[in-house]
Amino acid sequence: SEERFRNLVENSLIGICIIQDKKIVYKNREQRKILGKLPDSFEANSLEFLHPDDAPRVKHFYEGILSGKFETIETDFRFSPSSKFKEQVDVKWVQCHASTFNYLGKEAILVNMMDITRAKELEYLVMIKHKMASLGRVAAGIAHEIRNPLTGINSYLYTLEDICDEDTFSAEDIQMTKRIAGQIQTASNKIESVIKRVLDFSRPGTPKMVKINLNQSLSEAIKLSSATLRKKGIKIKTSLGDNLPECYGDAHLIEQVILNLINNATQIMSEKDVKKMIKVTSYLENQSLFVRVADSGPGVPVKLTERIFDPFFTTHHDGSGIGLSLAQRIIADHGGTITVGRSEWDGAEFSIELPLEKRIGPR
Repeated sequence: SEERFRNLVENSLIGICIIQDKKIVYKNREQRKILGKLPDSFEANSLEFLHPDDAPRVKHFYEGILSGKFETIETDFRFSPSSKFKEQVDVKWVQCHASTFNYLGKEAILVNMMDITRAKELEYLVMIKHKMASLGRVAAGIAHEIRNPLTGINSYLYTLEDICDEDTFSAEDIQMTKRIAGQIQTASNKIESVIKRVLDFSRPGTPKMVKINLNQSLSEAIKLSSATLRKKGIKIKTSLGDNLPECYGDAHLIEQVILNLINNATQIMSEKDVKKMIKVTSYLENQSLFVRVADSGPGVPVKLTERIFDPFFTTHHDGSGIGLSLAQRIIADHGGTITVGRSEWDGAEFSIELPLEKRIGPR
């Protein structure tokens, strides 16, 4: 019956509301609990209760569904159940699904909301736990890389001390002193190199976010690596999507990421006796642009997939372990993600997802 249906809707654990003529004309108990004291008016230019980083995306979707550009939208965002957003004051995370439908003879928007604040808090705690574990591994990596040259420097200094303690200082001693000084300089340079890599990772350039042609960035990266690929006997295939929409990003940094992935594949395949292939793919799916860089190398063992993006973690004989972690940092700054899986040749395949709309990632 209608009364039973109303009771089900009213007592649903999911927030339900109906927006018509830019006003909330109905909201169930859970939605009233989620929205708190927010006004029922929903003008796109006065959504001050939204988090500043989420507001442009939510407004874009809201205007899109009002204009008929979108029939259905799904996103999550932060807001404050007060008239104006205040950082860290009663902030809620919600997952929102909205779609158009006919209500009492007029077009309306049906909105379902779920409070995911606790889930986001737990997600943040898990992320902190992973970061702390990663920090421990980074510290161990830095200590290992610095300890070796420091041990060498100490050994050379002891030798110099022995030479200086001798009563006579022969021409042979002078030559040995010069040689030891050169070895100390080499060891010192290694330490400086480690410190530079750490600083490069901790202070990457801030992306200059403008509308870019993603395929153009991919083509530039491929062009820059073409000479090396020919020299190494590696064939590269491309399958770039036609008429892809522009996305917000820093073309130079995106090129840097793709170039790094290609160089990474080149290096790993050069160390193995395998058929040498690289494939770069781009396509549009669900309001995001995707890039895949696949190779025919040995692939990444499942047990290493969680650590492959850790700073200073590398499986290469002479790798620095910074490239992939820096790539992940750049993509995260673009509001995107990068993951690793298996390619069609059972090698590694890195998949990058970039949002079409401007989205501020973590710094």
